[in-house]
Amino acid sequence: MSHERISISNGDIVLEGALHLPDSQPPFAGVVLCHPHPQYGGDMNNNVVAAMDQGLFAQGIATLRFNFRGVGGSTGVHDGRDGEQSDVAAALRALRERDEIDDDRVGLAGYSFGASMALAAAPHDPDLRAVAAIAPPTPGLDAPALLADARPKLILAGDMDSFIPIQKLHELTRRMEPPPEVHVLHGGDHFLAGHEPEIAERVGAFFAGVLGSSAAS
Repeated sequence: MSHERISISNGDIVLEGALHLPDSQPPFAGVVLCHPHPQYGGDMNNNVVAAMDQGLFAQGIATLRFNFRGVGGSTGVHDGRDGEQSDVAAALRALRERDEIDDDRVGLAGYSFGASMALAAAPHDPDLRAVAAIAPPTPGLDAPALLADARPKLILAGDMDSFIPIQKLHELTRRMEPPPEVHVLHGGDHFLAGHEPEIAERVGAFFAGVLGSSAAS
C-alpha cells in the first residue's frame, strides 16, 4: 500500500491529508474519511478512522484521511459546521483530482463529529456514490436534505453510547428514503474501543458492494 502525505487547498486554508493507495492496478474507488470532534482530541489518526481505513484497504479501495481546519498540520481555526463541511468538499475534490482514482466511484465516511459533517455535506455532492456514518449524533439525522437523499448509506452505533440513544437512532433512520443499512455494535460506547475489527469489516464490505472491490482474490 502506498502512503502519501498531501496538502489540500480550501481557499486560504491548507488541510493536512494522508492518501493511501492499494497495491493493485489503478484506477481505484476511493473514500474520504472524516475524524471526530477536534475539540475533544479528534484527528485523522483516531482509532475508528484507522479501522475504516484498514477495512477499505482490505477491499482494495483507496482512502484519503485529513485533519479538519485547525487540527494537526491543517491551518485555520475550528468553525463547528460550515467551515468543516467545506473541508469535506475540498477533500473530495482533492481525491477526485488524483489520476489513480476513478472519480465515478467515490464515497464518504465519518465518525462522530466527522459523521455529522459527512452526512451534512453529502446532499450537496450529486456525484457521491455512498456514505457511511459511525456513531452519528442524532440531531443531524432529521435534516430534510438528508432524509430525501437516496444514495446508499451505512450507519453503525454502539448500544451503550450515552450520546446516541439507539431507539432515537432507529426512529430517525426509518424516516430516511430509502432506509439506510443500520448495524448495532453490541456493548459499544461512543468511543467504540474493541469494536475496530467489526467496524473495519462492515465499512469495507459496504463500500465494496457499492463502489466495487479491487482486492486481490
